[in-house]
Amino acid sequence: MAEEMVSVDAINRQNELLQEQNALLREQNALLRKSLPPREIPEREIFVDDINRDEMRSGFLVTSHRKKLWNVEIGLLKEITRICKKHNIRWYAIGGTLLGAVRHKGFIPWDDDVDIIMLRPDYEKFKSVAEEELKYHPCYRMWYWFNYRLETDTEAAQHASSDLPFISKEQIEKYPAWAPFFPLLRLVDESTTYLMEDDRKDVFYSVWVDIFCLDPCPPFEDKTLLKNFDTARELLLATVFPDRVREALFNNEKFLIPRERLMTFLNLPYKLRAQQFDLFQLRNFVLTPNIAEIKYHSINRKRIVYQYEDFKKTIYLPFENFEVPAPAGYDRALTNCYGDWQKLVVTRGHVNEYSTDVPYREYFSKSILLNSKDNG
Repeated sequence: MAEEMVSVDAINRQNELLQEQNALLREQNALLRKSLPPREIPEREIFVDDINRDEMRSGFLVTSHRKKLWNVEIGLLKEITRICKKHNIRWYAIGGTLLGAVRHKGFIPWDDDVDIIMLRPDYEKFKSVAEEELKYHPCYRMWYWFNYRLETDTEAAQHASSDLPFISKEQIEKYPAWAPFFPLLRLVDESTTYLMEDDRKDVFYSVWVDIFCLDPCPPFEDKTLLKNFDTARELLLATVFPDRVREALFNNEKFLIPRERLMTFLNLPYKLRAQQFDLFQLRNFVLTPNIAEIKYHSINRKRIVYQYEDFKKTIYLPFENFEVPAPAGYDRALTNCYGDWQKLVVTRGHVNEYSTDVPYREYFSKSILLNSKDNG
């Protein structure tokens, strides 16, 4: 028992040292950013017809402002296409983006974001090459969802973007189902600003493309695969809700992961837990008949299950003046997700306010000054 306590104390001390190092790195990176000359933002390629004109689509008013947002998002898709083609990585339009491609040959008129998805090996491969590919781009960056905030780096001891937005403690308490980590990448255009809907109006980003991940999911014929899935679920829960798992251990609840190993995992720095989860999923990935986003199985209980058979072949669908890869079995994939997907259902998008001209850091700094003036 004493040895275990010493080990925990050592890990906690290591965490404190990492936090101190992070603070120094943030200061160093801030100074470096100030010393670098600003990069010239290239003129945007146009992918949307009549981008400067409003129009009616499916009975919905699509403004030129919305078209400019779409155009930025397709520009991000083009960059994803370039990287994936170079590194032989497969990806697919999914969710509302797939529905828009099939039903509207472009965006759903009331949609304001882009979702794509990859199988776990492609997802991890993309993650491993994306930052190097984007190193010299003036405004495209990869962001990762860790600890209720988006990070631009993959190393636990480096936090280059100290001014990235985060979710406040009050919001975490108000929305307990929000996950502080889940497999999600975002390619963003940092020359833009994108404010979330009203319940997260103080959480703002740049315009993005969401990149989700598909893993094997039940039902399985092989009991080993089920054990791996349940182990991954425990790792994810320990990453997302460590206090709940500690309480369960205290109450002698049973886990597949041995108690000592799970305690050691819980005491790792937050980011390392998330990275260990991703590594476990990659090492244990096998192609199975059923695939899904494990977060929805383990955290949200929104069990949208896809069939791998539908994703074996890729087709290309028109998307505005672009093309996106889609699963050949898109009909069943959309049915699994939406039911009667051909029925028009107008919904509210994610965005509260956005700009394709103002960089989010500029918005952030100036909006803080305005707020401080309003408060006297």
